[in-house]
Amino acid sequence: MKSPSSRIGRSAKTGHFVLTRAHGEKISAVEGMKLSPRMAKVLNHSVRHGLSGDERRSLIKEEIRKKK
Repeated sequence: MKSPSSRIGRSAKTGHFVLTRAHGEKISAVEGMKLSPRMAKVLNHSVRHGLSGDERRSLIKEEIRKKK
């Protein structure tokens, strides 16, 4: 039997499913994907600064556009 914490929640406002970082990592692991150190750094930065989803997406886009 699944524990109640293993459920994917829904947004109270929109009713859409909310995929947390932990659930996303599990799905990616099944697909054989993992974060590059560069993207992990960007995501950790966004979490530390409490950025919203839109702000986080724009930060990721900026990082991808950089040529390294």
